[in-house]
Amino acid sequence: MTIDDKNYIRLLKEKNEEAMEYVIRTYGGIMKTVITRILHSYPQDAEECLSDSFIKIWKHIDSFDSKKSSFVNWVCGIARYTALNKLKAIKRLTPTESIDELLLADKTSITDDSEFNAFFTELISCLNDEDKKLFIKIFWQGYSVEETANATGKSKEIIYNRISRGKKKIIKFNSGYFGKGTI
Repeated sequence: MTIDDKNYIRLLKEKNEEAMEYVIRTYGGIMKTVITRILHSYPQDAEECLSDSFIKIWKHIDSFDSKKSSFVNWVCGIARYTALNKLKAIKRLTPTESIDELLLADKTSITDDSEFNAFFTELISCLNDEDKKLFIKIFWQGYSVEETANATGKSKEIIYNRISRGKKKIIKFNSGYFGKGTI
């Protein structure tokens, strides 16, 4: 049987190994990118995380609902959360610099993707330094609002308000690029 974009989900739910190979070939690259952005400092763990993500897809394919999300978003979500959990486990096991030091780190060390790095840096250039650090922490490094609130000593409500205002500033500042109502 030929596996293609019309039947791979059904076959994957039937536990067809060739369908899983199709998923690995088709979505492995984007999943690896998602994981590498989070685990950039731990490349040996990134490969293990990618394998763990494929296993989760295999085990939990029955929970995929095409009405809620596209398959690519679903697999990227699995990859992202697997990588974030791996990063949290690594951080618990190894002594590292404080979160404040991570925030002040050179932005180019955050990822090897210089194009995206330049885009993100330009995108948040309209924000003040405190909001830039907040956006880097949440939208680049993947920390949750709760983790960020704990690290900064601010309430979650304040963090949510700063994010909301920051998004509005970004949209207004970059309105020619995004158009109306984007983000």
